[in-house]
Amino acid sequence: MTKSAAKPRHPITRHRGPKTSDLFEQRIHWIHELLENSGAQVTWNDHVIDPDNPKQPRQIDVTIRRGQHLTLVECRIHKGPQNVKWIEELIGRRQSLAARSVIAVSASGFTKGAQRKAAAHGIALRDLRKLTDEEIVAWGQSIGITVICYQYYDVEVTLWFDDPTRVDIEEFRREFPQHPIKLTLFNRANQFLTDKQMLTEEQADAHPTFAITLAEVEGHELWLAGDRVRLLELKGSARVVRLALNCPRVEAYGPPADVAAEAVVEHFSLGETSIVHDRDRVAVLLDISTIELPPLCQFVGLKTDTGGRLVDFERLEFVGVDKLQVVRGPINVSIRALADYVPRHA
Repeated sequence: MTKSAAKPRHPITRHRGPKTSDLFEQRIHWIHELLENSGAQVTWNDHVIDPDNPKQPRQIDVTIRRGQHLTLVECRIHKGPQNVKWIEELIGRRQSLAARSVIAVSASGFTKGAQRKAAAHGIALRDLRKLTDEEIVAWGQSIGITVICYQYYDVEVTLWFDDPTRVDIEEFRREFPQHPIKLTLFNRANQFLTDKQMLTEEQADAHPTFAITLAEVEGHELWLAGDRVRLLELKGSARVVRLALNCPRVEAYGPPADVAAEAVVEHFSLGETSIVHDRDRVAVLLDISTIELPPLCQFVGLKTDTGGRLVDFERLEFVGVDKLQVVRGPINVSIRALADYVPRHA
């Protein structure tokens, strides 16, 4: 096992926020990845060959393959409990696709009739039951999440041209705020601060300064407002911003009305952010698609608090990483002649 600060085994980055139904299916996928022993292949949004129509594969929310044995996992995230009709559809799907078993997962439970039909025909039912405050305390394995950002202030950006008088100032004002070089500069500042350990826990109240200089972005020509940029410099100060996430809901995954949960899911107050638990093995989804950062803030990462327990982070996935591509706030920008440049070490 690894400590909570260890790098996750399978980090994944997603650029667009998926639909709620997709996130629900993925969460069920992560749950079964944790629950299955080694040797099983668990696949989200799989396509299974239909023996009767080989040219038209059937889409399945999640599949579990172990050797020649195929299990279908179908998910529903509707308002009302799922009824007999859906169970009957799944009985037919199991036979049609020659699956060994089927697991039906409903975010809103099942009717009594559906439960009786499933029991009679070997369809496994699973739902997500909200835990009470007393049950959460008794469980005692909650993990806290804190989002870590760097916030910059007193920021100055200087660009050196051969002849600043040739630069179209109006065009420059339009281009620079959205230009990728702006993010590159802040990424370099982020890396510099992290490498120098200037913003560690021991220096939580420190406000270090920094100065980052790029020479044509390491050999690649850079053009802005119709002219070539020779040097760039970003200067400023920084501090750490910590955003602790609330956990308003904890759910148990398992058979309906079964007290013993197969897995537990913590839901946090940031988009679809959640942690799936299988005892001391966890999968983390950090959804930053809805995060509202202070001015000139840049996402750095997250910190987890396991209460001193050792846990094994099996998976970490980011949703909404386009939020990482924007650093908004007041920046003092100036343009100068390359002939006036004086190296900082001189």
